[in-house]
Amino acid sequence: MLPDISNRINNLSKALETVIMPAIPTDNSFAAEQAALMLGHLKMLDQQWDFAYLYEKGSFDNMLALATRIQQLAMGGTESKGAAAQIGALLASLPEILPLTVNTVNDLTKSLGAAVDKLIAAAYKDGSAEFKVAMLNSVLDYNHIQCTRERTWFKANNLDPDVRDLPSMDEMLSSEKFSYFAACDAS
Repeated sequence: MLPDISNRINNLSKALETVIMPAIPTDNSFAAEQAALMLGHLKMLDQQWDFAYLYEKGSFDNMLALATRIQQLAMGGTESKGAAAQIGALLASLPEILPLTVNTVNDLTKSLGAAVDKLIAAAYKDGSAEFKVAMLNSVLDYNHIQCTRERTWFKANNLDPDVRDLPSMDEMLSSEKFSYFAACDAS
């Protein structure tokens, strides 16, 4: 039987903490700092790995909702209409059932994000005033939700000044409060 992912990460952490870090000369503070950073990331990865697919799927769902929303709102000149049509084509090409790998879902999210970026840039060239306002509000709503998700995902590093205000990982992954798709449905 092969060791599970947590066991492997914990063994890497233990080797780093008990063998490698003590072997770093005291006058090499940069190496010590980098080793401590690696150890912190390994510990955070151990907490995150089992939730990675759910996190990436939630990020995809949120980006999908934003792309759909601003594509439907798009009004303006040829650049805005063209960028909206590109989003429409991308939306039509998405698989009906999401792939089951974290990286593939992340790649789909990045593709949608790039198309959204193009529509935002086009809107500021020739989008209607109404579209720009509606798009800005949609992007800000999305950002509020997704930013909270991202801060929660990395809250184990204890660098967030408002870490106590963040939800638990389970709450962030399961609550519709952190779904832009649900927020779009409510409005």
